Amino acid sequence: MTVRGESSDNVVEQTRLVMFDHDGVIVDSLDVFAAAFIDACAAVGIEGFTQVDDLLAVMDDNFYAGMRARGAADADVEVVLRRVGQALVRARPWLRPFPLIPQVLAELAEAFTVMIVTSSPGEVVEGWLRRHAVKGVDSVLGAEAGSSKTEKMQALMARFPGQTAYWYVGDTAGDIREAREVGAMPLGVAWGWHEPRRLVEAGAERIAASPADLLTIIAPGLAHDFFGV
Repeated sequence: MTVRGESSDNVVEQTRLVMFDHDGVIVDSLDVFAAAFIDACAAVGIEGFTQVDDLLAVMDDNFYAGMRARGAADADVEVVLRRVGQALVRARPWLRPFPLIPQVLAELAEAFTVMIVTSSPGEVVEGWLRRHAVKGVDSVLGAEAGSSKTEKMQALMARFPGQTAYWYVGDTAGDIREAREVGAMPLGVAWGWHEPRRLVEAGAERIAASPADLLTIIAPGLAHDFFGV
């Protein structure tokens, strides 16, 4: 992984880290993801997934842990994710970013190194970012970088020592719990896959009511410049 500003001892200098989930935070993908997920589970032989709520229930925890709890082997889950990734690639032209998210990411990149930490395949996410000309994201740590978001967050945080807060922006209870586990500050979004109440119960530090709130919470100084107030 290439990290902007990385020094020879693998510690990033003169920048700050902010981490984002992808699906449900940056891209509005639930309908396509859920349909592909249900179809892939049926094809692989994983039972118990017939509606969107079945997928959302898995997201109360780490995705892989949630699938294991329902009897799915990791190898089968990887097949499911590959099939979902293929569906997301086919739907790429129609999967839109949430309003104002591209502008917020570009603004944050002026003062932060913006990383995406996701359970989706990294190449799928990177392709979507290119297709929709979303700027400001430094790197993507996807499924190929490991099944644990906590481990990926921990590795990133070690590269950016000394911050008073490491924000992780997520939209599911599982995101919030994994961020809490590693000592990051979980910031929930109101437009994602889980409703805000569920995120608060999981331990969200704050809830962003709109993408514009992300700047206000993470970087008030940038928000002042962005909104001109």
